[in-house]
Amino acid sequence: MRWSGSADASPNVDGRDMDEGLCFGDFVLFPRSRALVEGSRRVQIGSRAFDILCLLVERAGLFVSKRDILAHAWPTTHVEDANIRVQVAELRKVLGDGREGRRYIVNAPSRGYAFIAPVGRIVAPSQAGLKPPAKNPALRSMPAALGKIIGRAEASRTLLGEIGHRRLVTVVGTGGVGKTTLVASVMSQLIEGPDAGRWRKICFVDLAPVSDERVVLRAFASALDIAIVNDEATSSLVQHIRDEACLIVVDNCEHVIDAVADIIEAILRDAPAIHVLATSREPLRAECEWVHRLHPLEVPPATNGLSLREAIAYPAIELFVERAGLRSGGYQLHEDDVEPVIEICRRLDGIPLALELAAGRLDAFGARGLAAILDNALSVLTKGRRRAMPRQQTLRATLDWSFRLLKPRDQILLRRLAVFSNRFTLQSASSVVAGDELAVSDVVEGIADLVAQSLVTPDMHGDDTHFFLLETTRAYAREKLALAPEENHVSKRHAVLCCELLAELVELFDEDDQAALARSFSILSDTRRALQWAFSSTGDRELGVVLTVETVPLWLRLSLVNECHQWVEEALDLRDDQPRPGQSEVMKLQAARAWSLMYKASTAHQTGAAWILARDLAERAGDNDYRLRSLWGLWAGQMKSAAFVDASEAAARFKQVSQQSADPDDCIIADRLIGTSLHFLGDQARARSHIERMLANYNVPRHRRHIVRYQVAPQVAALVTQARILWVQGYAEEAMRAADASVDAARAIDHRLSLCFALAQAASPLALLEGDLNYAEEQTDLLFEETDRHRLDVWHIYATAYRGQLLLRRGEIQSGLPLIETAVEQLRSARFMQHYSAFMVALVEGLVLANRLDAADAAVEGAIAHATSAGDRWIAPEIFRLKGEIAFHRHDVEQGEIYFARSIELAHEQRALAWQLRTAISLSRILDASGRTGHARRLLTARLTQLTEGFDGDGYISLRRALKRITN
Repeated sequence: MRWSGSADASPNVDGRDMDEGLCFGDFVLFPRSRALVEGSRRVQIGSRAFDILCLLVERAGLFVSKRDILAHAWPTTHVEDANIRVQVAELRKVLGDGREGRRYIVNAPSRGYAFIAPVGRIVAPSQAGLKPPAKNPALRSMPAALGKIIGRAEASRTLLGEIGHRRLVTVVGTGGVGKTTLVASVMSQLIEGPDAGRWRKICFVDLAPVSDERVVLRAFASALDIAIVNDEATSSLVQHIRDEACLIVVDNCEHVIDAVADIIEAILRDAPAIHVLATSREPLRAECEWVHRLHPLEVPPATNGLSLREAIAYPAIELFVERAGLRSGGYQLHEDDVEPVIEICRRLDGIPLALELAAGRLDAFGARGLAAILDNALSVLTKGRRRAMPRQQTLRATLDWSFRLLKPRDQILLRRLAVFSNRFTLQSASSVVAGDELAVSDVVEGIADLVAQSLVTPDMHGDDTHFFLLETTRAYAREKLALAPEENHVSKRHAVLCCELLAELVELFDEDDQAALARSFSILSDTRRALQWAFSSTGDRELGVVLTVETVPLWLRLSLVNECHQWVEEALDLRDDQPRPGQSEVMKLQAARAWSLMYKASTAHQTGAAWILARDLAERAGDNDYRLRSLWGLWAGQMKSAAFVDASEAAARFKQVSQQSADPDDCIIADRLIGTSLHFLGDQARARSHIERMLANYNVPRHRRHIVRYQVAPQVAALVTQARILWVQGYAEEAMRAADASVDAARAIDHRLSLCFALAQAASPLALLEGDLNYAEEQTDLLFEETDRHRLDVWHIYATAYRGQLLLRRGEIQSGLPLIETAVEQLRSARFMQHYSAFMVALVEGLVLANRLDAADAAVEGAIAHATSAGDRWIAPEIFRLKGEIAFHRHDVEQGEIYFARSIELAHEQRALAWQLRTAISLSRILDASGRTGHARRLLTARLTQLTEGFDGDGYISLRRALKRITN
C-alpha cells in the first residue's frame, strides 16, 4: 500500500478520518492507529515493541538511552534492561533488519539505540479499517506460512487432538523439517478454524533470537505481557498466570533447552490450566512430556517409471513443485522432469527447507541440471527467503546451527559416522568410529544423544536396530571429517569392515539368497565409498584390491557389469609405484574382468584372452572352482563368437572337470552347456535330452551362488534353451510356456542379467516367431528398458532389432528395416555373433518386403556363408527358405524349388517341424503357381497332420490360410 500527501495536509479530507504515517523502507508506521503496514499487509507486532519503534522513529538519527526507552515503554513498572533487548530483537525480526543490506536499528554501548533509516511523513486514511490485530496480543510474532502446508494433515490432526488433554507436547525433528510451519498451521486452526475458541488465550514464545539462557525467562514474560523484575523471577511469572487457562507455544527450544525445561516444568507444576506446545530438535525431557517426532516428507521409493500423476501424489514432490511455482513464475511439473525431480527429492530426504531452497534454484539450473549438481548440495542450496532466520537462509547454516549445539564428543562422533553411506548397526559403528578420543561406551551413548537431537535416525525394521544419517546431514558431516586428522584411520577401518561384511554376504548367498539380497543394497553403497577412498591418493591400494575381490560376487549378483569392470580395471592397474596383488587375487580379478567385458559391444571381443589368462592362473593355482568358471567363460565366449563346434568341445571339457568338483550341481550344469551347444549345431533331439536331464536334476532352491559363478541362473538358462528347442520341434505352446517360465524364474530371484537373458533369447524372439505381436512388444520394451538401465550393450542391440522386426510385422517397413540394419552392423562390429544368423534372417525378410532383392540376395548369401563356417545349423532351413523366396520373387521357379527342397531336407534332418511348416507354405505357392495344385495341397495337409498343438500360433494359422487359398 502506498500513499502520497504532505505533512501539513488537513487531518480530515472529504470527511474521512485521516492519520499521519511515518514512512521508511517498505513500511508505514501509524502511531495514532497503532498500526505498522508493509505494502498492503498489516504487520503483527507486540505492544511494547510498537511503543519502542514509535519512540525510535520519532527521534530518527538520534541515540535514545535505555532509561528513556524503559520510561516510554514501561511507564508504571520497574523492569531491567534485558527486556529492551528482547523487544528490539523482535523489532529487528519483524523489519527484516540486517538482511539484504537493510539497516534500521543500531545500538552503541552506554548510548542506547538509534533508528538510522530515512523517515518521511504522509497523511493517509486511518488504518482502523484494516483487519485488526489478533485479540490475543501474545500472538503478535506467530510465523505466517509461505504457501500451503503440504503433507502434514495427519500430524496436524494428531497435535490438535493431543494438546487438549496433554499438558506438554513437544514436536521434535531435524533442522528444516518444518516444525515451526506445522505449529503455525496448528495455531491458525485453533484461532480461525473449527477449533477456534477452544483456548481463551494462546501465547507464542519465539526463542530463535535468544542467544543467552539468562534471557529465556524474559522472552516468556514478553510473550505473556508480564513485567518481571529480575532474571530469577520464574515464580513471579508463574504467579501472574496461575489462574490462566491458556496454551503457550514455545518455538526453537534446542539451544536454550535446559532453561526452557525448567521454566515449563515450573509453569505446569503451579499453573494447572496451562498447556504447552513446544518445538525442538531434541525432547525437553521434562515431566509429563509427550513427544511427536516429525519426519521428513514422504518421497517415492527407489523404483523407476513413476508417472507424473503417481509422482505428484508424494508430499515431497508436491511441496517442491508448489514452492518452485512460487519462486519460478508458475512452474509446473512435466513428464520430462519427473525423474530428475524425484531424484532431487530423494537426495534431499524430503526435508522441506532443503526442498524449498532447491526450488529456488530451479530457474538457474533446470530440474536435470539441479539433480546433477546435488553432490554439492551444501553450496548450491542457498538464498532462502529474505525474512527467514539467518540459520534458515542456507542448508549449511541450518546444519551449522545444529552442529554447534552438540557436545564435543558428539561432534566427533557425528563426523566419523559420516563415513557410512547407508544403514549401520551399533556394532559396526563401534568397530569403525571408536578409538582416538571415543570409547565404545561413548559411541553407544553418543548415538543415543544424536538420535534424540534428530541428527541420527533409527530404523527398527527387522531383527536388528539400524541407524542412518540423512543425506544432507551426511554431506555436512563428511566435510567435517575431511578436515579432521583421523579421516584416513576411520576410512581404513570402514573399508576393513566392508570386507568382513562382504565375506558374510557370500556365505548368505549359499544359504538364504533373499536375505543376502536385502543386505546387498545396504552394503553396496558403503563398499563404493570404501573403494573410492582405497584407490585415492591418500588411501590403501592393497586393501582396495582385497576389497575389489570381495565385492565381485556382489556385482555379479546385482548384475552391475560396468561397475565391476571399472573397479577391476583399477585393481589390475599394476603401476610401478604400487604394491602388486597376489596370484590368487589376480586370478579372481581376471575372471571378473572377463565377465564384465562380455556385455559391452566395444569389449566383447576381448573376453577370450581374459578367460584364457584366468584359466591358466587357475590351473597353476590348482583352483578347481576357478578352472570351472574359466571353462564356462571360454565356452560362453565361443558361443558368443558363433564357434559352435569349439563351444561343444569346451562344454565337454567342462563336463570332465566338473566330475572333480565338490559341488555335484556342476555336473548337472554341464548338461546345460552341452545341450545349448547342440541346439545351435542343429541336433535338437540330443540337445533336448541334455536340457531336460539338467532341469530334472538341478535343485533350484539350493546353491544360488551359481548365479555368481555363471552369471545367469542355471535354471533360467536351461528353460531358455528348452523353449527354443521346443519351438523348432513344432511345440509352440510348450515353447511359450517354457519361455514364460524362464522370465518368471528370473523375476523370482530378482536377477537382472537372468531376466535380460530370458527376454533376449526366448520371450521376445519366440513371440515374434509365433506372431504374438502384443506380447512380443511387451517383452521387447521390458528388455529395452532393463538393458538401457544396466548398460548391457549387446542385449540392447537385440532389443533394437526386435523393435525393428515388430515394425516390419505391422507393415511399417521404412521405420523397421533401418533398426535391423543398424543392429546387424553393430553385432558384426562387436563380433558378437551367437544370434547373428537369426538377425540376418530378419534383415533379409525386411529387404524382401522393401523389394530390395539384390540387397536381400547379398545378405542371404552372407548368412549362408556365416552359418556354414560357424556350424550354425539350427536356423539353416530358414536361411535356405528365404533364398528360395528371393528366387520366387524373381520368378525363377526352378531355383526356388531347389532352395525350398534344401530347406525341407535340413529341417527334416533336424526334426525341426517349425521350419518344415514355413518352407511348406512357401513351396506350396510355387507349386500352385505352376499348376501343381494337388501336390501343393498334399504337401500342406501332410504338415497339418503333424501338428499336435499350437493351433493359435502363427504357424498353424498361416498353414490353414495357405491351404484355404489353394483349395479355393
